Amino acid sequence: MSSHDIPGINWSADRTLPAFQTPHSLTVFDLRGASQKVQLGAATLAGLINRPQPKVYLVFSDDDNSWLKELPSSIPHETSTSSGDDALEGMLLAFPGTPKGMVIYDQDFTDSINIATTIAGQNDCIIVSPDQAQDLQQPPFNLQVHTDLRTHQWSDRSQAYDWARQNLLNGATAHAVAGLEPQYAALRSFLVANRIFVYWLDSRSSEQSLMQQIFSTFPPGAVHLGWFIDESSGVMLTSNVAMPVLATDLFNNLEVWTSIQPTTPIAQPKRAAPPSSINASRIYLSFTISDGDNLQYIQHRMFQRWQDPARGSFPLGWTTAPALSQAAPAMAAYYIHTAKPTDEFIAGPSGAGYMYPSQWPQEHLPAFLQRTGEMMRSMNLTTLQVLDIGSRADDTSLLAMLKEAVSSLLGLVQGASILEVLQQIIPTLAVNIHDVRNNQLFSNPALQTHFTQALSSCGLLGILSGAGIKVPGLAYGNGGIPVYYNLGLANGVQSTLDIVRNAALVVKQRPLFLNVYILTWSMSPSDIKQVIEQLGYEYEVVTPGTLLAMIAQQHAQGHA
Repeated sequence: MSSHDIPGINWSADRTLPAFQTPHSLTVFDLRGASQKVQLGAATLAGLINRPQPKVYLVFSDDDNSWLKELPSSIPHETSTSSGDDALEGMLLAFPGTPKGMVIYDQDFTDSINIATTIAGQNDCIIVSPDQAQDLQQPPFNLQVHTDLRTHQWSDRSQAYDWARQNLLNGATAHAVAGLEPQYAALRSFLVANRIFVYWLDSRSSEQSLMQQIFSTFPPGAVHLGWFIDESSGVMLTSNVAMPVLATDLFNNLEVWTSIQPTTPIAQPKRAAPPSSINASRIYLSFTISDGDNLQYIQHRMFQRWQDPARGSFPLGWTTAPALSQAAPAMAAYYIHTAKPTDEFIAGPSGAGYMYPSQWPQEHLPAFLQRTGEMMRSMNLTTLQVLDIGSRADDTSLLAMLKEAVSSLLGLVQGASILEVLQQIIPTLAVNIHDVRNNQLFSNPALQTHFTQALSSCGLLGILSGAGIKVPGLAYGNGGIPVYYNLGLANGVQSTLDIVRNAALVVKQRPLFLNVYILTWSMSPSDIKQVIEQLGYEYEVVTPGTLLAMIAQQHAQGHA
């Protein structure tokens, strides 16, 4: 246990996120329409009130209000009459004596909001603007100023966060760090409650070295919360120090949701076996929705997509975060309980958290995969989506990429003549070279074997790889477990039709198996249904898990 952990909050060794104690009851404060400064103050106050046992629930959006229905009846809740801009004062009156003071941030230097949040968590304070501080010093609140960050007059955020690194990092928990847009209130209650260090720096710039200095102080396996200014370079830096990422920058009431256990199971039902016979003339097609590793997406955008009337009318794969079983088990149970027979859940990139396998220190990979397997087993997830970004110095050399392009296509055209193989490979070499470099393919054979060996005992049936390419690729890991490259990234009805038809035109082999990676921010289940309706009779839509099982079946028959 870290010396800075809050007693009663469970950061046991098997947890990526801590569990708070189950609430007896919750008071709901509606912050819809409140000013940013009120939302920031209320979020940091909620972090103090909710440690180690949540007592308040904040409504920032309509989604938060809808999720209240998933609270078990054993946890009663009532809505406070204080709402909007009155919510902060209402919370202070309802929970007197909770904050020991105030940290004033500099409104002319927004990054001081993050530094104020770190100080507040370590000193049981709330963060306030200068005008709020004036009001709250008066009766009936009588709050004292702990720190006024305007006195520092930092010239830029590197200077500010370096000061924070030197003065605050030692007082923060060792379990997690967070990158957070300073204006965001959502995650701050959880960050304050757990005394988590908060920063916001650009990994593409000279600020990268400061990020590396901050990350280097955390032990392997500590989690990165919030998000990044730039995704790929940020995830590369965290992967370099064995730090999984959980996208949570807009997740609300995280400490509350970790504390609530569902009344229904969180494991999806076991899937039926694939068909015993596969039609040799057909194209089997599956669709996988992106971004399921993103916890705030699960709370918001996925929740909205889930209400689409087309959902359930065709087979569809939904990536989800295995860590949801710890972060919000009641949300996991909601999705499992309301899923249609055609909905299939897939572990999102790249397991226990978002990471790039080729950038991860290999001595720490077994621990990551062990935790991934435990989380996948808890939700009965048997398919894993993996994203990666290769090193230009070794296996992404031009020669290696050419070999991979040829190898991938050879796996799809077994039994064809050399001429037929060349006719298919030559038009796609340039496409594959571009794709290997730019579409986050999990293409390293040794790492593929490592993943499949470690996860086969946990029920892994297949891996979907990459954020989307133009032609499919196929490899096999331990025990014939398929590693299949997604088509995509599909972001519209016409582009999806083009991706599928072009792949079917280039790869002549039948049966053909295609999985399309769908960008959830621009395509809904209704859009995918339009795609299906415009494809020809030779296409048959199945779930991604079924597609991978059929590929494995074909492979086994070919080696019998």
